[in-house]
Amino acid sequence: MKKFLIITLGSFLVLASQARAQAGLQIDSLFNGSLVPASRITESEVSGKELRPYNLDYFRSVRFQATDQEIKKITSWLEGDALMSVGKEMDSENGKLVYALLHFPADRNRNRYVGYQVKEAASGNRYVTVVYMTGKATVGELRVIFKHR
Repeated sequence: MKKFLIITLGSFLVLASQARAQAGLQIDSLFNGSLVPASRITESEVSGKELRPYNLDYFRSVRFQATDQEIKKITSWLEGDALMSVGKEMDSENGKLVYALLHFPADRNRNRYVGYQVKEAASGNRYVTVVYMTGKATVGELRVIFKHR
């Protein structure tokens, strides 16, 4: 029983530390629910062996239908975070950010990335996806995974 408790507690602490891995970035405000209510967000969080083929060890994403104000706020956070990045790719259309891939200094020998994309549906609704990832993956590998344009 004691061994089970130690393993369970250890697993929780590892996941808790990864869940807050984007802490210190402005975009963390999106992940912690301060901009968009959880009821409007589709969230995915994956860690472990399922990510090994992608050279990642942690993946967290949020996707939601966004308003102009929400997109504006997220864009300002991303622009602020880009100042701390060691590499960035950012694309705009009509003066508005539609894609970003930010690479941050490694933490414990793991690369850290934030990805952002806005897609407009035929209905005119805009959907935002923001992803936080860690692992040994390179920017080139992530480009292949996400097939940006």
